[in-house]
Amino acid sequence: MKSAENRKKFEELLRRWILLEEGTINEANKLTRDSKNPMVRAVIDLLRIDSEKHKHILQTIQQSLTSTVTFTTDDLKVVGSFVDKHMTIEKDAIETAEQALALTSLPIPKLLLSHLLGDEKSHDAYVAELNDIKIYMAKGTD
Repeated sequence: MKSAENRKKFEELLRRWILLEEGTINEANKLTRDSKNPMVRAVIDLLRIDSEKHKHILQTIQQSLTSTVTFTTDDLKVVGSFVDKHMTIEKDAIETAEQALALTSLPIPKLLLSHLLGDEKSHDAYVAELNDIKIYMAKGTD
């Protein structure tokens, strides 16, 4: 495919993905509105909040396609400071989540804690990738 064709396809995929996330958000809102059970609401909210995050990120990517996005030295300092602090926090959160998970046998709390642990591990990998980008950018390369 040509570059223009790739971009058009990419933009179509982003729009489609956003619609999918919006569908999940809308359905989750209906279900939690009708439920009085806090555990049911927590399970559904977990998925709704993920979909809201995904939608936000996808929309940010969409917006970046029509503008120039750059990182300044000040941006790098902010990201670098955050990454340095957050790497330690994520490791502690993972250890805490693993300990909590090991102490429960109740199925719904175990499910929720498992998901949260997966999120924390994902965040840890994400922060490590951000750290790699920080190091790359600090070298002054483009």
